[in-house]
Amino acid sequence: MGKGEGKGQGKGKGAEHFDDATLEVYKECFRLMDIDKDGVINKTDLRAAFDNVGRLVMDDELNSMLSEVGGPCNYDNMIKMFEAKMAGGINDPDDLVVDAFKAFDEEVEEKIKGQMVTRHILEKENFTHILTAFGDKLTEDEIDDIFGEFEFDDNGDIMTKSVVDLFVAGAMDEKKEMKVPK
Repeated sequence: MGKGEGKGQGKGKGAEHFDDATLEVYKECFRLMDIDKDGVINKTDLRAAFDNVGRLVMDDELNSMLSEVGGPCNYDNMIKMFEAKMAGGINDPDDLVVDAFKAFDEEVEEKIKGQMVTRHILEKENFTHILTAFGDKLTEDEIDDIFGEFEFDDNGDIMTKSVVDLFVAGAMDEKKEMKVPK
C-alpha cells in the first residue's frame, strides 16, 4: 500500500448521503488537493492547491478553512463536513458565497474619461472551464443559458458582480459613506 492509500479513502461515515458519482468527484478533488499524498490535507497542501489555480491565500484563511473540518482533514472527515453542511438545510452564509466567486475574481484597472476605474471580472474562458470540469459538469447548452444572465465587459469577460448578484443581491455594491449632519 502506497503512501496515503487506504487512509481516509473509503466510502466514509456519513457517505451514504451521497451517491457514488458524487463521492468519486469528492475523492478525486481530495486526491488533487492532497499534494504530498499522505492522506491528509494540511495547510501546505491547501496553499499549493490554491497556488495551482493562481490564487494567493493568507494563513488565516487557510486556518479557517481547515478548522471547518473539525479534526485532521482526511477524506472521511471531509465527507462528514460536507454532510453536516448539507444536512441542516442551512444555506452558506452570504460572505462565503461571495468569497467563493471572489477566489476567481480579477481586478482590472483602466482609465475611463481621465479617471482610474477598477472593474471586477471573471475571465470567461477560466470560468467556463470551472463550470465544465468540476462538480456537476455543465453542458454547452447549460453554459449558454447561464451566461445569458451575466453582464460582460468589452473584452468578453464576465462582470463578477452580475454573477454574485444572482446569489447574494447587492453583495458587491460599493458602500456609500453616510454623512452625519452636524
